[in-house]
Amino acid sequence: MSAGTYGNCQVKGGLFKCGVAANAMCVYCGKPFCERHGVIGAEGEEVCDSKNCVAKREDLARHLVYKDAVLSRNRQRLCGVDACGVEFLAQCSRCKLYFCKDHIETREMGVIEEGMHFERPVAVCRHCWQRRPIWERT
Repeated sequence: MSAGTYGNCQVKGGLFKCGVAANAMCVYCGKPFCERHGVIGAEGEEVCDSKNCVAKREDLARHLVYKDAVLSRNRQRLCGVDACGVEFLAQCSRCKLYFCKDHIETREMGVIEEGMHFERPVAVCRHCWQRRPIWERT
């Protein structure tokens, strides 16, 4: 799309919003941004430079590496934790990967069922539990 299709850049540069013609819209916060205030990646990944959105982009990159490593162990029917070596028993409700009983916990987490938000006990791995605060920020 041509520059300016999204209106003006809404990313703050100090006390004020940038205001130049935006050429992308952030996939996380939905704000339009210019090429100075964000990254337009492969496959339409558009992420502005706001602190929360950058944290999400970086977390997603780490998470994809983590998933590949766990999946490799899971293919051998082993717990996703590298040093464990025990056969897996349960699936994480977030990443959908498998872990032994010592490396998965039941935690109260928000889930969406039929369009409604509920707090429910779910099985979750430590990795998914620790990354939760990044994704719960606005």
